[in-house]
Amino acid sequence: MPDLLDPTAVGAELRRNLTGGPPPDDLVDRIGGWDAIRVLAPTLVDEPLLTVAISLLARDAARADAIGADLTPIQPAAAALAEAVLGSKDPLQFAQNIDTICADAVLAKMIGQRVATKCLSLAVPPRADGDDPPQAAVIRHAVALEAVARLAVQGLASKNKLLGVLEDVSEPQPRRYAQAVVRTVGLAFDHWTIDDDVADVIDILTGVRPPAYQSAPEPDVLARNDEYHRDIAPDAMWTKANVEVARALRSAQKEELLDRISAALDALEIVTTLDDRDDAAMLRSALRLVHSLLRSLTGMTTPQDATNWQASLTEAEQITRQAGQFAIGAYGLNHWSGDRKAAVLRGWNRLTDDLAWLRDQLTRDSLYEAAVILDDVLAIYSASRSYDVTRNSHGAETVIKVLRPSIAGGIAYRFGLLRNLSDHADHLRKRITATVASGDDASALHARLATAEAVLTSARAGIAEAGEPPGKPQQQAADIPPLLAELFSPYPMLMASLASHDPIDLAELAADLADRQAAADPDPDVTVTSVRKQMLAALSTSEDFSGDVVPAVGIVLDQLIKFVARRLNTQKSTKAYLFKADADEQDLHNDLYDWLSQGQLASSTNVEVHEVGAGRTDIQITFATFHIYLELKADGTAVPIAEKAAYIKQTVSYQASDVRIGFLVVLRLKNPKDKSPSLHLTELVSHTVVEIQGNPVARHVVMLEVPGNQTSPSSVH
Repeated sequence: MPDLLDPTAVGAELRRNLTGGPPPDDLVDRIGGWDAIRVLAPTLVDEPLLTVAISLLARDAARADAIGADLTPIQPAAAALAEAVLGSKDPLQFAQNIDTICADAVLAKMIGQRVATKCLSLAVPPRADGDDPPQAAVIRHAVALEAVARLAVQGLASKNKLLGVLEDVSEPQPRRYAQAVVRTVGLAFDHWTIDDDVADVIDILTGVRPPAYQSAPEPDVLARNDEYHRDIAPDAMWTKANVEVARALRSAQKEELLDRISAALDALEIVTTLDDRDDAAMLRSALRLVHSLLRSLTGMTTPQDATNWQASLTEAEQITRQAGQFAIGAYGLNHWSGDRKAAVLRGWNRLTDDLAWLRDQLTRDSLYEAAVILDDVLAIYSASRSYDVTRNSHGAETVIKVLRPSIAGGIAYRFGLLRNLSDHADHLRKRITATVASGDDASALHARLATAEAVLTSARAGIAEAGEPPGKPQQQAADIPPLLAELFSPYPMLMASLASHDPIDLAELAADLADRQAAADPDPDVTVTSVRKQMLAALSTSEDFSGDVVPAVGIVLDQLIKFVARRLNTQKSTKAYLFKADADEQDLHNDLYDWLSQGQLASSTNVEVHEVGAGRTDIQITFATFHIYLELKADGTAVPIAEKAAYIKQTVSYQASDVRIGFLVVLRLKNPKDKSPSLHLTELVSHTVVEIQGNPVARHVVMLEVPGNQTSPSSVH
């Protein structure tokens, strides 16, 4: 073992143990422990070995954190390595090591505040009074600014001090630093509610606003300014467009929303002229359509018929074609990001499906149709502008919708609720038709539809009006559910009209809308995402888990996990069967089918399909070239589902000529003996593999349990 106080010996030992493959698990112990790393760190400034040491720190700290070990012994070495990184003059090494620290949640928590403090002093504009710095300095200043921004989002740096740096940008800057500025502006509008003048720095970078020099600048300074203007223009205008979209989606009034969309279109026109960017071209096309739809309604006392829209259906068709050919780009922020492809493609597919549908529905309420498209654009914008700033990971589950919560009071959010309300009414009409055709009593459904239609009529009329001025205090009637109150919040007169409806009917309607929101909402939930990752990891060993099957199984899994999560929190007043000791499989069947009919799988969900695996499956979900089957059961025993061999065998029997992945959903009327009285979502979703005799390929089943025979919290003693 080397002398702990001799950094030369420690460094030599570290190099000797680096053989080209992954570092040994006990490498730190071999070279003398973390105290040896602490002693070695000051000698590593601008040395290639510093990057190795930072990677080693990230690996071992993450392992310790994962098992709940105390990180205190690592802290002095981590601080010493951070100082070495901050002292690096090599811009590439500085950038790589800062990225490792910011992207690793454990490291950021350990040394993020120290790094942010030092980077804040370095994040200032590298160019001052026309003097052009060397490129190495530009890179270090840019990386420092981005580091402070990333750490501020994680709560490890001051947001106000970060925005203060942007205020210090008083003249055009070299491209790399200017990129960091516009990226920080975009991040600020995505993550925080901030003053609009934060975006003014973009005008300085692009030359819209002239710099204020103390004396007349020399010709070479003016020439360099022009060069910097041209260099940053595409990135700056892309950020400006997205800032305007963020402002539009947060607008409380239609007129303001139109103005913001117009400003975004102006910026996108510049981007598409200067640069060949499919993302900008598609966003511009979609915003043009939205702007035309909304402009058609301006000044109208009643919704204008869709045949009079100021919208080009030719352009709508062009968007559809573009979406089919679209190669997902970097969306202007090509770092700090997870893989957003699946989420963005789903958004464009949803938009193009709606546009195709609108071409055949030119007599419906045009305001509602505008709501449909605006909600689509919101979903696409959120997915394409959102990114995981805390860690490096992949998969659609890393998409963090940071924008949606911040627009809760805006018109776009109410448009989304209006869409859900209208879709729910359509769903009830279809259920009534099917119920009457089967000879069953549809009176309860008629009552629910009457309430939904009355509220929908009021909502459409309300959103067509100007609404109350922003900031005017609103009062919510005590018996109006919060979800409906959000829809009517700017319209107190209409809010009062809801009081004439039966509170129970309104509560049921609000619960239905909440289900529809949850079924269609792509926003990740921490627990749901964790369970989803575990199940996908388990399914990845299936021979059939490849190609188109992967996203299909992911969608079905999402819907079912969300269903179980939602039913864990559903009240007796809206889903009484969950609190009945004698509930049966049909109760679960009706509820789950309703749920699936409201989300992404609405058009592909079938019930009671015959001649599948020589039997009749409960629910079949159809995809282009295959099916996925759901088997439903109600169980009154305390036997764990994993031991219910008959249920599992029946589930895999439907896979005889299809994808060998299925789902078993069980209504548990009695808690299993091996589980705690208070069940958690992670305990209710599991996976098993079934070996079939004579068949080398195993079958996979995801098992989900819906707690039944529940007791309301107020009844627990």
